[in-house]
Order: sequence, then structure tokens, then C-alpha cells
Amino acid sequence: MTSELLRRHGRNPILTSDDLPFLCNAIYNPGATKFGDEYILLARVEDGRRDNKLHVCRSRDGVDFTVEPTPIAITNPIDDGMPEKHLYDPRITLLENSYYITYCSQGFDETVRIGLLKTDDFATFERVAYIAEPWNRNCAIFPEKIGGGYARFDRPMSGDDVINVVSYSPDLVHWGESKAIELEPVTWFRQKWGVGPTPIKTDAGWLTIFHGVWLAVNYVYRLGVVLLDLEDPSKVVGQSPEFILTPREPYERTGETINCVFSNGAIVEPNGEVKVYYGAADSCIGLATTTIDELVEACLRNGRAR
Repeated sequence: MTSELLRRHGRNPILTSDDLPFLCNAIYNPGATKFGDEYILLARVEDGRRDNKLHVCRSRDGVDFTVEPTPIAITNPIDDGMPEKHLYDPRITLLENSYYITYCSQGFDETVRIGLLKTDDFATFERVAYIAEPWNRNCAIFPEKIGGGYARFDRPMSGDDVINVVSYSPDLVHWGESKAIELEPVTWFRQKWGVGPTPIKTDAGWLTIFHGVWLAVNYVYRLGVVLLDLEDPSKVVGQSPEFILTPREPYERTGETINCVFSNGAIVEPNGEVKVYYGAADSCIGLATTTIDELVEACLRNGRAR
């Protein structure tokens, strides 16, 4: 019996490659949101060529999803000499009555940067801009302005040398004024860490689920949680020193990437339940649940990790 704060759904994994009507290598790492009465996942799908595209998945109950067979099409493409071969790991933010989607844009040479899309209906997707230079991954936009500007949590990187920062923008296109976010070091994410789903606003601070990596024989990806200051989210209010989900189940331990749970999508229900959708072993999608109160209490129980 474990005491992890995230509790796996009994139907896990809720989406696998068998759920797609075409040859598919994997489906995983979805962004997540509510759109009216509909649950929306924007999933990373690897087709039979292992090309990565984004597919909309729809559900009425948050468990049984139908995957649209055609990847999303993006209007007004930008040709800046850096071809976009793969799209993956989206985060969805409802901001000023529109949905903004950050995602990893990767060329065939593996150069990766952050793209930004906008949609009002999850049927058409407009490109806003590429909002980061290579190399940059794991970017989520906050759901409201902070200090008069738009804010984002992202991770510039060079190999395994990474830094997590909060950056600001007047227009969602031009970004700067970056401040580093420094967590207390903990063994389970001693190699690197990065933002998961879009930060969730609470009275106590910005509740932020993150992934962390520890190198044993191979990388092991786990999920944790931290609470950031509402007015300056580069400041840590509270940090749970313990992971909230670790790979234990066969579908989390065996796949394209072994021993990996990775989330970039969560939905908060009106009753305070949090549905966390996560990629398992870079192969399928799992669902785990907890509550806002449990996550906040875990962050504040010990203040910062010791």
C-alpha cells in the first residue's frame, strides 16, 4: 500500500494505441481542459512513421475518450527557415476567453523550441508565434496576467543543463524579464525538473505539478508539487519533498521510455477534485485523481523541503 497523493483510476490506462483507427506507435502526454460540458485532451500521437502530431480527444465523463483520427491543422503557418517536423507535449491555458496552447516544435535535426497556438472551438487552431529560441521545452502560460503582464513557466536547456524560469510578456509574443525558480534539492529530481500542467490558482498560491528526473541505471520520471507566490511566482511558498506519483504499474514501467510518468494536463472539478492526465512510459495515457486541498496541504506541511 502506498501513500502517493495521486490515485490511479481503475480503468487505467484510459487511452492506448489500440484506441486509434490507424497504425499508431503511441499516444501520451496530453494537455487537458474543459470546453463547456466536454473534457478535451490534446494528445501527442506517434503514427506508424513515429512522426509526432497533436490530436483532439473528446469525452463527456473525463474517462471514455474518442480520438479524432486527423491531427489538428494550423492556420497561418510561419516559414522562418526552421521546419516544424514534430509537435508534442502541449499545455492548454484558458486565458481571456480563448484557449492558448504551448507545445514543443521540433525539426528533423531534433532542435526544439516552443510554439503557441490559439483556439476558441478546438476545431480550428491559429498560430500566434514561436515564442522561444532553441533550446526550450516544458512551457505553460499562467491563466491570468501577473503584475500587468502575461506570464509563463518555461525551461531553457542545453543538454541536461537546465534552468526553470518565470518570464513575462506584454503581448504573448515577446518575452523577457525572466526570473529563476529554485526548488530545494531533493534526491528524486536531482537530475532535472520542469513544469507539468498549467499552474492552478489557489488562495495559498499557484499550485504547480511538475515532473522530476533521477538517474539510476536509466532516467526515472516522477511527479511532484510546489506552491508559488501569487504576485511573484519565481518565489516558492511551499514544496512537498515527496513525489506524488511514481512509476509502479506495468504500463508505467515498460514502453518507449521505461519508468516514466509525465503530466502536462490537469482539470479541476467544481468540487475541488483534480483529474491529472499523464503519459505512461511514453506509450499510453493514464488518469490519476486527488484534491486541491490535499495538494496545497502537502506543499505547506513542511514549507520548503528540507
